[in-house]
Amino acid sequence: MRRVVINIKRKKATFKIIISIILIITISFIFIIYLNNKTLKAINKAYNKYIIVNKDSNLYNSNNKVIGSIYKNTKLELNNLGKVGLENKYLKIKNTNYYIYYKDVNKTKKINKDKLNTNYITLNKNLDTKNKITLYKNNKKYITLNKGLNIPIKYMDNDNYYVYYLNQILSTKKNKKIKELSNLNSKDKPINKISILVYDSINNTCNNNFNCINNISFTDQINKLKENGYYTITKNEYNLFLNKGLALKNKAIFIVTNNLDDNVKELAKSLNINIEKYDTTNLNNNMTSVYQIKNYSTTTNILKMAEGQDVKETPPTKNQGVAVLNYHFFYDPTIGEQCNEVICLTTQKFREHIRYLKENNFLILTMDEFTKWMYNEIDIPEKSVLITVDDGAMGTGKHNGNKLIPILEENKVPATLFLIAGWWDINNYKSDYLTIQSHTFDMHQYGTCGKGQLVCANYEEAKTDLKKSLDIIGNNTSFCYPFYSYDDEAIQAIKDLGIKIAFAGGNRKATRNSNKYIIPRYPIQADITMDEFKKIVN
Repeated sequence: MRRVVINIKRKKATFKIIISIILIITISFIFIIYLNNKTLKAINKAYNKYIIVNKDSNLYNSNNKVIGSIYKNTKLELNNLGKVGLENKYLKIKNTNYYIYYKDVNKTKKINKDKLNTNYITLNKNLDTKNKITLYKNNKKYITLNKGLNIPIKYMDNDNYYVYYLNQILSTKKNKKIKELSNLNSKDKPINKISILVYDSINNTCNNNFNCINNISFTDQINKLKENGYYTITKNEYNLFLNKGLALKNKAIFIVTNNLDDNVKELAKSLNINIEKYDTTNLNNNMTSVYQIKNYSTTTNILKMAEGQDVKETPPTKNQGVAVLNYHFFYDPTIGEQCNEVICLTTQKFREHIRYLKENNFLILTMDEFTKWMYNEIDIPEKSVLITVDDGAMGTGKHNGNKLIPILEENKVPATLFLIAGWWDINNYKSDYLTIQSHTFDMHQYGTCGKGQLVCANYEEAKTDLKKSLDIIGNNTSFCYPFYSYDDEAIQAIKDLGIKIAFAGGNRKATRNSNKYIIPRYPIQADITMDEFKKIVN
């Protein structure tokens, strides 16, 4: 009996132990689940595409070994984890093999990535060190790597290297332990010389001071530079360039002034360019081409300066005159072409005219420059000419001989074609060096009054025809009269359409005192000699 009682007690004790063990296991399991859920929630709470480091923290490799440090308030982008699990206690930093512990970060909004300046070319040098290195952002520690780094150098100054890392421009101080290794980081060829445009003064009260540029001229010059792909650099970028710490793409220019007042600052802001006050006494060196901008420097010459060309400018005289040359048809007798009109010119003579103008430093004006000069908005060099071509017939278009445009393009000189817009397709005359203006739509013929149709027509008829030509050409800056024939109604019609200047004949130079709607020109005829041409332009 006693033995039975003992066995029962033993069974009860064993049962209690088993129950206790089961209870402990169950509680432990529940506790583990609770902890895991809590940890998972914490990881989820910490994980985001973008995070901010909440304290100075360690960086780890994939084996959980410390490889460096990341500092408080640093913002980072993480790899997309997909479904977050307990195995994601160490979050991977995007585009690296670095990890950060989930407790060391908090979620944050989208971070601002530094945009690389597209005008910079990465230096063909790498920063290389096997020693511990710290990179800084705005003079604050950003990241430390215990075993160094090998990375392309974006640019450098006397004290620091600048690299693009973790989507940020970061810097590190130069020291003897950091080497510069040659490396082909970019195949782009940087410039080795830069044009500097010097503006003594920019305002609207220049009082005939040659070194003072009015706001309109300055704005025109800058817009033309921008249209041709030029960009301006800062004083700091210029100094880095001089010290070979910055590689710049083609078409960089440095604009400096002696008077950086509120007017200039406002212009620079509106034009979205850099203008710097700079000591102009130390600008000349083998890495620069320096140009003093005058009030008679035209946009054409400004572009040549930006290219680093040798530009010679002569100041205008008080009663300056400009020879406006009037050509018509072009042909080449060496390939069997013929033209019996007195206004025909061989391509050989036209090339000779262009060569003479270029070799003798004449500025060949655009129509825009000539118009602004006539309206006292800009000044131009004393030796300036304007080339105009009438009609659009033989040799002037790509459909009827194509002599004019190739000569203009190979010499890079501008001309203006006054096109009879209703007779030929305007697309036959497209060129960066040829401005198209109106020569009527369909009035280049004699009317019943024995004069040009434009004169024979009444005001409304003239205006209707001119409006049709402008609708095709899309430009109403200037006009020339067929057969040099005009009357008061024709002049009124072109004025009412917003045309600013109009050309006739006259065989004399145009001056600012010329009637803006009867500007004289020199008709160039087939039998012109070179001596006669020189007398016209000089």
